[in-house]
This record gives sequence, C-alpha cells and structure tokens, in this order.
Amino acid sequence: MKNTVFIFLILMISSCEKDDSVSQVKYAYLNETLRTNFAFNKGSYWVYQNSTNEIDSVVLINSKTGFTSPCPRNQCAKNEFIELNFSSVTKKTSYNHYLMSNYIKYNGGGDWGEDGQPVYISEKESNFEFNGLIVGKTLDSLMILNTMYYNIEKMSVRAERQFQKEFKYNRDLYFVPSVGVVRQVIYDPVNGTETWDLKNYRIE
Repeated sequence: MKNTVFIFLILMISSCEKDDSVSQVKYAYLNETLRTNFAFNKGSYWVYQNSTNEIDSVVLINSKTGFTSPCPRNQCAKNEFIELNFSSVTKKTSYNHYLMSNYIKYNGGGDWGEDGQPVYISEKESNFEFNGLIVGKTLDSLMILNTMYYNIEKMSVRAERQFQKEFKYNRDLYFVPSVGVVRQVIYDPVNGTETWDLKNYRIE
C-alpha cells in the first residue's frame, strides 16, 4: 500500500511539472503600428526607376503568419510574425520582409526569428542602432517622381555592421506608412551612388 501511494505521488509531481512547463510559454505579439503600416497583401506591387530610367518591378507573391518556436525551457516568448515574400520581376530575384516585434528584417526567419538583417524599426529615436541598422530622421514630406509622400522614415544599413550579410554596400531606405519603400539609395564606392525611386504602386 505504501509503495502504491509513493508511486501515485511521483506521478502527481511529474504531472504538475509538465503542466507548469506548458503554462510558462509566453506569447509576444506584433506591434500594431507595424502591422497596419507594412503588412501588405498578396498581389500588391511596386515599380521602381533609377536615374538611368531602368525599371524594377517588385510583386508580393505570398505571405505567411504564425508564431516562432519557443526557446528551450521556454526562456523566450513565442513571437508572432508575418513573412512577406517578394519577387523582383526585372532582376529575377526573391527575398522576404519578416515582420516581428517592432521591426522588419530582410530575409528573416529561423526557429526563433533570429535570422535576417534589420531594415526597419518603429518607435525609436533618431540615431538608434540595431545590428547595423541606424534610425534616421522622419521627414514631413518628400517629392519623388512628381508624387508627394508624407511622414517618411529614413533607415540606414551599414554593410560592415550587418548582423546577417545581405547587402554589399551601405544603403538608405525611405519608408512611408501604407506604401512601403519609396526610395532606396545604394552607395557603391566603385560605380557611384545609385538611387531607385518609386514610380508606381498598387496596394491590395
């Protein structure tokens, strides 16, 4: 009888430990401003033009939503993410924007969302730096190819400080809420600075 009680107590303790482990799983959700401003739908597209009138068309081909895996022993939260997969029709390349917490990563992913190079972070002061990304000033307005944009957020990626090597050269990216990237300036020390401006777009 004593042995039976002892075994029962062990089973009860083991059960409690398992339940407690599950209860410790935490969830972290995507910043709502980031979701509203940059979580675009399939079929959205952007057409860019450079100073020599070359054209690059970018199409959002699909997206994926979910939560990252929990860390061992639940040491980190399961983070909500949105993965936007783009295709550059002209350049015949593909990449993603990985939205998690309050930032966007270029070619992001991984079990815990650890992969990718940050290209945008919201609600941070100018000069804040995060893994090679530097927050610039917010511009009230900017005219690009005869279109006026408002509330433009400048982000700069420093190639030598990248967390994940994605870009060969330093670059500035200009983001506009509910539009996306309206300008990208690439600082090629050999061939000179190249600027790609948004010529046309459609948000689904």
